[in-house]
Amino acid sequence: MNQSPGTDGTGSFTRDRLTYLAYGMAIVFGFGLAALGPAMPLLREDLGISRTVGGLHFTALATGAVMAGTVVARVVRVWGRRRVFWSGGTGLATGALLVAIGWHPAVTLSGALITGASGSAMLVVSQASLSDRHPAHRPIAFTEINTAMSVGSVIPAILIGALVGIGVGWRPAWLTPVAAATALAVLFRSESFPLAPSVEQTSNRPNLPGSYWLFLAAFVPSVGAEWCVGAWGADYLVDVVGTAEGSASFLMTAFFGAMVIGRLVGGKVARAVRPLPLVLGTTGVGLLGVLLFWSSTVVLPAAAGLLVAGLGISMQVPMLLALAIGTAPDRPDVAAARVSIAAGGSVIVAPLTLGAVADQVGIRPAFGIVPALFLLLALIAAVGHRVGSDLRPAPPSPSSGGDC
Repeated sequence: MNQSPGTDGTGSFTRDRLTYLAYGMAIVFGFGLAALGPAMPLLREDLGISRTVGGLHFTALATGAVMAGTVVARVVRVWGRRRVFWSGGTGLATGALLVAIGWHPAVTLSGALITGASGSAMLVVSQASLSDRHPAHRPIAFTEINTAMSVGSVIPAILIGALVGIGVGWRPAWLTPVAAATALAVLFRSESFPLAPSVEQTSNRPNLPGSYWLFLAAFVPSVGAEWCVGAWGADYLVDVVGTAEGSASFLMTAFFGAMVIGRLVGGKVARAVRPLPLVLGTTGVGLLGVLLFWSSTVVLPAAAGLLVAGLGISMQVPMLLALAIGTAPDRPDVAAARVSIAAGGSVIVAPLTLGAVADQVGIRPAFGIVPALFLLLALIAAVGHRVGSDLRPAPPSPSSGGDC
Protein backbone atom coordinates (compact mmCIF):
# COMPACT_ATOMS: atom_id res chain seq x y z
CA MET A 1 0.00 0.00 0.00
CA ASN A 2 1.29 3.42 -0.96
CA GLN A 3 1.41 5.65 2.12
CA SER A 4 2.99 8.92 3.08
CA PRO A 5 4.20 10.01 6.51
CA GLY A 6 1.48 10.29 9.08
CA THR A 7 -0.97 8.04 7.21
CA ASP A 8 0.12 4.65 8.53
CA GLY A 9 -1.66 4.81 11.86
CA THR A 10 0.94 6.94 13.66
CA GLY A 11 1.41 10.66 13.96
CA SER A 12 -1.00 13.40 12.95
CA PHE A 13 -3.37 13.42 10.00
CA THR A 14 -1.45 14.29 6.82
CA ARG A 15 -3.19 15.37 3.61
CA ASP A 16 -1.10 13.94 0.78
CA ARG A 17 -1.61 14.33 -2.98
CA LEU A 18 -4.18 11.54 -3.17
CA THR A 19 -6.16 13.17 -0.36
CA TYR A 20 -6.23 16.53 -2.12
CA LEU A 21 -7.20 14.83 -5.39
CA ALA A 22 -10.13 13.09 -3.68
CA TYR A 23 -11.27 16.36 -2.10
CA GLY A 24 -10.95 18.21 -5.40
CA MET A 25 -13.06 15.70 -7.32
CA ALA A 26 -15.58 15.69 -4.45
CA ILE A 27 -16.03 19.43 -4.99
CA VAL A 28 -16.62 18.79 -8.70
CA PHE A 29 -19.16 16.06 -7.92
CA GLY A 30 -20.88 18.28 -5.36
CA PHE A 31 -21.29 20.89 -8.09
CA GLY A 32 -22.78 18.32 -10.47
CA LEU A 33 -25.24 17.08 -7.86
CA ALA A 34 -26.43 20.50 -6.74
CA ALA A 35 -26.50 22.49 -9.98
CA LEU A 36 -29.80 21.09 -11.23
CA GLY A 37 -31.74 22.68 -8.36
CA PRO A 38 -30.79 26.35 -8.96
CA ALA A 39 -30.96 25.80 -12.73
CA MET A 40 -34.35 24.07 -12.73
CA PRO A 41 -36.63 27.09 -13.31
CA LEU A 42 -34.40 28.21 -16.18
CA LEU A 43 -34.01 24.71 -17.61
CA ARG A 44 -37.79 24.16 -17.56
CA GLU A 45 -38.32 27.50 -19.32
CA ASP A 46 -35.71 26.74 -22.00
CA LEU A 47 -37.02 23.24 -22.71
CA GLY A 48 -40.70 23.99 -22.12
CA ILE A 49 -41.18 21.08 -19.72
CA SER A 50 -43.41 20.49 -16.69
CA ARG A 51 -42.23 20.06 -13.12
CA THR A 52 -42.82 16.33 -13.47
CA VAL A 53 -40.38 16.12 -16.40
CA GLY A 54 -38.04 18.46 -14.57
CA GLY A 55 -38.14 16.15 -11.56
CA LEU A 56 -37.10 13.28 -13.80
CA HIS A 57 -33.67 14.91 -14.01
CA PHE A 58 -33.17 14.31 -10.29
CA THR A 59 -34.51 10.79 -10.75
CA ALA A 60 -31.96 10.20 -13.52
CA LEU A 61 -29.17 11.58 -11.33
CA ALA A 62 -30.11 9.25 -8.47
CA THR A 63 -30.70 6.26 -10.73
CA GLY A 64 -27.16 6.62 -11.97
CA ALA A 65 -25.91 6.69 -8.37
CA VAL A 66 -27.84 3.51 -7.50
CA MET A 67 -26.54 1.76 -10.62
CA ALA A 68 -22.98 2.68 -9.70
CA GLY A 69 -23.44 1.52 -6.10
CA THR A 70 -24.54 -1.94 -7.19
CA VAL A 71 -21.66 -2.65 -9.60
CA VAL A 72 -18.68 -0.49 -8.67
CA ALA A 73 -17.08 -3.02 -6.27
CA ARG A 74 -17.03 -5.68 -8.99
CA VAL A 75 -15.72 -3.23 -11.58
CA VAL A 76 -12.91 -2.17 -9.24
CA ARG A 77 -11.83 -5.80 -8.88
CA VAL A 78 -11.46 -6.01 -12.66
CA TRP A 79 -10.16 -2.54 -13.55
CA GLY A 80 -8.53 -1.35 -10.33
CA ARG A 81 -9.24 1.79 -8.35
CA ARG A 82 -7.18 4.21 -10.43
CA ARG A 83 -8.87 3.35 -13.70
CA VAL A 84 -12.37 3.43 -12.22
CA PHE A 85 -11.64 6.78 -10.53
CA TRP A 86 -10.51 8.51 -13.71
CA SER A 87 -13.24 6.88 -15.80
CA GLY A 88 -15.72 8.27 -13.29
CA GLY A 89 -14.16 11.73 -13.52
CA THR A 90 -14.35 11.63 -17.32
CA GLY A 91 -17.98 10.55 -17.20
CA LEU A 92 -18.80 13.29 -14.71
CA ALA A 93 -17.40 15.93 -17.07
CA THR A 94 -19.22 14.36 -20.03
CA GLY A 95 -22.55 14.38 -18.21
CA ALA A 96 -22.15 18.06 -17.29
CA LEU A 97 -21.32 18.89 -20.91
CA LEU A 98 -24.49 17.17 -22.12
CA VAL A 99 -26.59 19.27 -19.75
CA ALA A 100 -24.80 22.42 -20.94
CA ILE A 101 -25.52 21.78 -24.64
CA GLY A 102 -28.81 19.87 -24.34
CA TRP A 103 -31.80 21.48 -26.05
CA HIS A 104 -34.05 18.45 -25.63
CA PRO A 105 -35.01 16.66 -22.39
CA ALA A 106 -33.59 13.38 -23.71
CA VAL A 107 -30.12 14.97 -23.85
CA THR A 108 -30.26 16.68 -20.46
CA LEU A 109 -31.73 13.56 -18.83
CA SER A 110 -28.88 11.50 -20.30
CA GLY A 111 -26.40 14.03 -18.91
CA ALA A 112 -27.96 13.76 -15.45
CA LEU A 113 -27.86 9.95 -15.56
CA ILE A 114 -24.19 9.88 -16.61
CA THR A 115 -23.29 12.48 -13.98
CA GLY A 116 -24.90 10.44 -11.21
CA ALA A 117 -23.39 7.11 -12.25
CA SER A 118 -19.88 8.34 -13.02
CA GLY A 119 -19.61 10.71 -10.08
CA SER A 120 -20.85 8.09 -7.62
CA ALA A 121 -18.36 5.49 -8.89
CA MET A 122 -15.57 8.03 -8.52
CA LEU A 123 -16.73 8.93 -5.00
CA VAL A 124 -16.88 5.29 -3.86
CA VAL A 125 -13.28 4.80 -5.00
CA SER A 126 -12.26 8.05 -3.27
CA GLN A 127 -13.80 7.00 0.04
CA ALA A 128 -12.33 3.51 -0.09
CA SER A 129 -8.89 4.88 -0.98
CA LEU A 130 -9.00 7.45 1.83
CA SER A 131 -10.03 4.70 4.24
CA ASP A 132 -6.93 2.70 3.31
CA ARG A 133 -4.58 5.68 3.10
CA HIS A 134 -5.68 7.07 6.51
CA PRO A 135 -6.64 4.01 8.59
CA ALA A 136 -6.14 5.77 11.93
CA HIS A 137 -7.90 8.97 10.85
CA ARG A 138 -10.88 7.83 8.80
CA PRO A 139 -13.37 10.12 10.65
CA ILE A 140 -11.30 13.16 9.72
CA ALA A 141 -10.92 12.16 6.08
CA PHE A 142 -14.60 11.28 5.68
CA THR A 143 -15.74 14.50 7.36
CA GLU A 144 -13.49 16.56 5.10
CA ILE A 145 -14.52 14.86 1.86
CA ASN A 146 -18.20 15.40 2.72
CA THR A 147 -17.44 19.03 3.53
CA ALA A 148 -15.71 19.32 0.15
CA MET A 149 -18.86 18.06 -1.56
CA SER A 150 -20.89 20.64 0.37
CA VAL A 151 -18.51 23.38 -0.79
CA GLY A 152 -19.08 22.23 -4.37
CA SER A 153 -22.83 22.36 -3.85
CA VAL A 154 -22.69 26.06 -2.92
CA ILE A 155 -20.96 27.17 -6.11
CA PRO A 156 -23.77 26.54 -8.65
CA ALA A 157 -26.31 28.81 -6.93
CA ILE A 158 -23.82 31.68 -6.83
CA LEU A 159 -22.49 31.10 -10.34
CA ILE A 160 -25.85 30.56 -12.05
CA GLY A 161 -27.35 33.58 -10.31
CA ALA A 162 -24.39 35.76 -11.34
CA LEU A 163 -24.34 34.54 -14.96
CA VAL A 164 -28.07 35.06 -15.35
CA GLY A 165 -27.73 38.50 -13.76
CA ILE A 166 -25.23 39.65 -16.38
CA GLY A 167 -27.24 38.15 -19.22
CA VAL A 168 -25.02 35.18 -20.06
CA GLY A 169 -27.58 32.54 -19.07
CA TRP A 170 -27.38 29.38 -16.95
CA ARG A 171 -25.81 26.96 -19.43
CA PRO A 172 -22.17 28.16 -19.27
CA ALA A 173 -22.14 27.34 -15.55
CA TRP A 174 -22.20 23.65 -16.48
CA LEU A 175 -18.81 23.99 -18.14
CA THR A 176 -17.26 24.50 -14.69
CA PRO A 177 -17.14 20.75 -13.82
CA VAL A 178 -15.62 20.06 -17.24
CA ALA A 179 -12.83 22.59 -16.68
CA ALA A 180 -12.22 21.57 -13.06
CA ALA A 181 -12.07 17.82 -13.80
CA THR A 182 -9.69 18.48 -16.70
CA ALA A 183 -7.40 20.59 -14.51
CA LEU A 184 -7.29 17.90 -11.81
CA ALA A 185 -6.49 15.26 -14.44
CA VAL A 186 -3.56 17.32 -15.70
CA LEU A 187 -2.20 17.89 -12.18
CA PHE A 188 -2.81 14.44 -10.65
CA ARG A 189 -3.09 11.99 -13.54
CA SER A 190 -0.03 9.94 -12.44
CA GLU A 191 -1.14 9.60 -8.79
CA SER A 192 -1.28 6.02 -7.54
CA PHE A 193 -4.11 4.51 -5.48
CA PRO A 194 -4.02 1.89 -2.67
CA LEU A 195 -4.87 -1.60 -3.86
CA ALA A 196 -8.43 -2.79 -3.26
CA PRO A 197 -8.97 -5.73 -0.84
CA SER A 198 -9.13 -9.16 -2.42
CA VAL A 199 -12.36 -11.15 -2.69
CA GLU A 200 -11.17 -13.45 0.10
CA GLN A 201 -10.76 -10.51 2.48
CA THR A 202 -14.33 -9.29 1.95
CA SER A 203 -16.19 -12.63 2.07
CA ASN A 204 -17.36 -14.94 4.86
CA ARG A 205 -18.44 -12.16 7.23
CA PRO A 206 -21.66 -12.18 9.29
CA ASN A 207 -24.79 -10.48 8.02
CA LEU A 208 -25.52 -6.89 8.97
CA PRO A 209 -27.53 -6.71 12.23
CA GLY A 210 -31.20 -5.82 12.27
CA SER A 211 -30.44 -2.51 13.99
CA TYR A 212 -28.48 -1.43 10.93
CA TRP A 213 -31.54 -1.64 8.71
CA LEU A 214 -33.51 0.71 10.96
CA PHE A 215 -30.87 3.39 10.67
CA LEU A 216 -30.59 2.68 6.95
CA ALA A 217 -34.34 3.35 6.64
CA ALA A 218 -33.83 6.76 8.27
CA PHE A 219 -31.70 7.83 5.31
CA VAL A 220 -34.78 7.74 3.06
CA PRO A 221 -36.67 10.68 4.67
CA SER A 222 -33.43 12.52 5.52
CA VAL A 223 -32.04 12.52 1.99
CA GLY A 224 -35.52 12.99 0.55
CA ALA A 225 -36.06 16.18 2.55
CA GLU A 226 -32.65 17.56 1.59
CA TRP A 227 -33.22 16.95 -2.10
CA CYS A 228 -36.79 18.26 -2.10
CA VAL A 229 -35.57 21.60 -0.75
CA GLY A 230 -32.48 21.68 -2.96
CA ALA A 231 -34.37 20.67 -6.09
CA TRP A 232 -37.52 22.76 -5.79
CA GLY A 233 -36.54 25.62 -3.47
CA ALA A 234 -35.78 27.93 -6.43
CA ASP A 235 -39.12 27.09 -8.07
CA TYR A 236 -40.90 27.86 -4.79
CA LEU A 237 -39.18 31.24 -4.59
CA VAL A 238 -40.26 32.08 -8.13
CA ASP A 239 -43.87 30.89 -7.90
CA VAL A 240 -44.79 31.73 -4.30
CA VAL A 241 -42.40 34.47 -3.16
CA GLY A 242 -42.30 36.15 -6.58
CA THR A 243 -38.53 36.45 -7.03
CA ALA A 244 -36.91 36.53 -10.46
CA GLU A 245 -35.41 33.26 -11.69
CA GLY A 246 -31.81 34.46 -11.43
CA SER A 247 -32.42 35.84 -7.95
CA ALA A 248 -34.06 32.58 -6.88
CA SER A 249 -30.98 30.64 -7.98
CA PHE A 250 -28.76 33.02 -6.03
CA LEU A 251 -30.94 32.83 -2.89
CA MET A 252 -30.49 29.06 -2.80
CA THR A 253 -26.95 29.86 -1.66
CA ALA A 254 -28.45 30.36 1.80
CA PHE A 255 -29.45 26.69 1.91
CA PHE A 256 -26.29 25.17 0.45
CA GLY A 257 -23.99 27.57 2.30
CA ALA A 258 -25.68 26.75 5.60
CA MET A 259 -24.97 23.07 4.98
CA VAL A 260 -21.26 23.82 4.62
CA ILE A 261 -21.24 25.87 7.82
CA GLY A 262 -23.28 23.23 9.64
CA ARG A 263 -20.83 20.48 8.77
CA LEU A 264 -17.79 22.54 9.67
CA VAL A 265 -19.23 23.42 13.09
CA GLY A 266 -20.98 20.08 13.54
CA GLY A 267 -17.72 18.16 13.31
CA LYS A 268 -16.59 19.84 16.53
CA VAL A 269 -19.97 19.41 18.24
CA ALA A 270 -19.95 15.70 17.39
CA ARG A 271 -16.91 15.21 19.64
CA ALA A 272 -19.04 16.07 22.68
CA VAL A 273 -22.55 14.97 21.68
CA ARG A 274 -23.60 11.44 20.70
CA PRO A 275 -25.00 10.84 17.21
CA LEU A 276 -28.64 10.18 18.13
CA PRO A 277 -29.20 13.44 20.09
CA LEU A 278 -27.53 15.28 17.22
CA VAL A 279 -29.84 13.63 14.68
CA LEU A 280 -32.94 14.49 16.70
CA GLY A 281 -31.78 18.00 17.55
CA THR A 282 -30.77 18.92 14.00
CA THR A 283 -33.99 17.40 12.69
CA GLY A 284 -35.89 19.81 14.92
CA VAL A 285 -33.83 22.73 13.63
CA GLY A 286 -34.37 21.65 10.03
CA LEU A 287 -38.10 21.28 10.59
CA LEU A 288 -38.33 24.82 11.99
CA GLY A 289 -36.45 26.16 8.99
CA VAL A 290 -38.66 24.34 6.50
CA LEU A 291 -41.82 25.54 8.26
CA LEU A 292 -40.54 29.14 8.12
CA PHE A 293 -39.73 28.77 4.41
CA TRP A 294 -43.06 27.08 3.66
CA SER A 295 -45.07 29.81 5.38
CA SER A 296 -43.22 32.69 3.72
CA THR A 297 -44.37 34.87 0.84
CA VAL A 298 -41.65 37.50 1.38
CA VAL A 299 -37.99 37.15 0.42
CA LEU A 300 -36.30 37.79 3.78
CA PRO A 301 -38.11 35.18 5.91
CA ALA A 302 -37.96 32.70 3.02
CA ALA A 303 -34.18 33.12 2.82
CA ALA A 304 -33.94 32.80 6.61
CA GLY A 305 -35.96 29.60 6.44
CA LEU A 306 -33.59 28.19 3.82
CA LEU A 307 -30.59 29.04 6.01
CA VAL A 308 -32.05 27.42 9.14
CA ALA A 309 -33.18 24.37 7.15
CA GLY A 310 -29.68 23.96 5.71
CA LEU A 311 -28.10 24.15 9.17
CA GLY A 312 -30.45 21.45 10.43
CA ILE A 313 -30.12 19.12 7.46
CA SER A 314 -26.32 19.41 7.32
CA MET A 315 -25.52 16.94 10.13
CA GLN A 316 -28.27 14.38 9.56
CA VAL A 317 -26.46 12.23 6.99
CA PRO A 318 -23.03 12.20 8.77
CA MET A 319 -24.62 11.26 12.09
CA LEU A 320 -26.94 8.65 10.57
CA LEU A 321 -23.89 7.17 8.87
CA ALA A 322 -22.10 7.01 12.24
CA LEU A 323 -25.12 5.26 13.78
CA ALA A 324 -25.48 2.80 10.90
CA ILE A 325 -21.81 1.84 10.60
CA GLY A 326 -21.55 1.77 14.40
CA THR A 327 -23.86 -1.27 14.37
CA ALA A 328 -21.42 -3.17 12.12
CA PRO A 329 -17.93 -1.69 12.61
CA ASP A 330 -16.31 -4.79 11.10
CA ARG A 331 -18.14 -4.26 7.79
CA PRO A 332 -17.91 -0.54 6.98
CA ASP A 333 -17.48 -1.18 3.26
CA VAL A 334 -20.74 -3.13 2.87
CA ALA A 335 -22.61 -0.87 5.31
CA ALA A 336 -21.60 2.29 3.46
CA ALA A 337 -22.45 0.78 0.07
CA ARG A 338 -26.00 -0.04 1.21
CA VAL A 339 -26.36 3.50 2.52
CA SER A 340 -25.42 4.84 -0.91
CA ILE A 341 -28.11 2.73 -2.56
CA ALA A 342 -30.77 3.75 -0.02
CA ALA A 343 -29.90 7.44 -0.37
CA GLY A 344 -29.96 7.21 -4.15
CA GLY A 345 -33.34 5.47 -4.04
CA SER A 346 -34.72 8.32 -1.96
CA VAL A 347 -33.47 10.87 -4.47
CA ILE A 348 -35.19 8.90 -7.22
CA VAL A 349 -38.58 9.14 -5.51
CA ALA A 350 -38.77 12.31 -3.38
CA PRO A 351 -38.08 15.22 -5.80
CA LEU A 352 -40.08 13.55 -8.57
CA THR A 353 -43.02 13.03 -6.20
CA LEU A 354 -42.98 16.64 -5.03
CA GLY A 355 -42.76 17.86 -8.63
CA ALA A 356 -45.65 15.68 -9.75
CA VAL A 357 -47.82 16.78 -6.81
CA ALA A 358 -46.92 20.43 -7.52
CA ASP A 359 -48.12 20.02 -11.12
CA GLN A 360 -51.51 18.96 -9.76
CA VAL A 361 -52.09 21.20 -6.73
CA GLY A 362 -49.36 23.86 -6.87
CA ILE A 363 -45.89 23.95 -5.36
CA ARG A 364 -46.90 25.50 -2.04
CA PRO A 365 -49.24 22.67 -0.95
CA ALA A 366 -46.78 20.13 -2.39
CA PHE A 367 -44.03 21.41 -0.08
CA GLY A 368 -46.01 19.94 2.81
CA ILE A 369 -44.23 16.68 1.93
CA VAL A 370 -40.98 18.04 3.43
CA PRO A 371 -42.12 18.58 7.06
CA ALA A 372 -43.70 15.11 6.94
CA LEU A 373 -40.31 13.66 5.95
CA PHE A 374 -38.63 15.35 8.92
CA LEU A 375 -41.17 13.88 11.33
CA LEU A 376 -40.74 10.41 9.80
CA LEU A 377 -36.95 10.69 10.15
CA ALA A 378 -37.19 11.53 13.85
CA LEU A 379 -39.56 8.63 14.45
CA ILE A 380 -37.41 6.03 12.66
CA ALA A 381 -34.19 7.20 14.34
CA ALA A 382 -35.78 7.11 17.80
CA VAL A 383 -37.26 3.65 17.24
CA GLY A 384 -33.95 2.40 15.92
CA HIS A 385 -32.14 3.57 19.02
CA ARG A 386 -34.60 1.81 21.33
CA VAL A 387 -34.40 -1.61 19.67
CA GLY A 388 -31.49 -2.73 21.85
CA SER A 389 -28.17 -1.81 23.42
CA ASP A 390 -26.36 -3.17 20.35
CA LEU A 391 -27.55 -0.11 18.40
CA ARG A 392 -25.17 2.25 20.14
CA PRO A 393 -22.18 3.17 17.97
CA ALA A 394 -18.79 2.01 19.08
CA PRO A 395 -16.79 4.76 20.83
CA PRO A 396 -14.06 6.35 18.71
CA SER A 397 -10.57 4.95 19.15
CA PRO A 398 -8.07 7.22 20.93
CA SER A 399 -6.06 7.58 17.72
CA SER A 400 -8.97 8.99 15.72
CA GLY A 401 -10.31 11.61 18.08
CA GLY A 402 -9.57 15.25 18.53
CA ASP A 403 -9.04 16.49 14.97
CA CYS A 404 -12.44 16.09 13.32
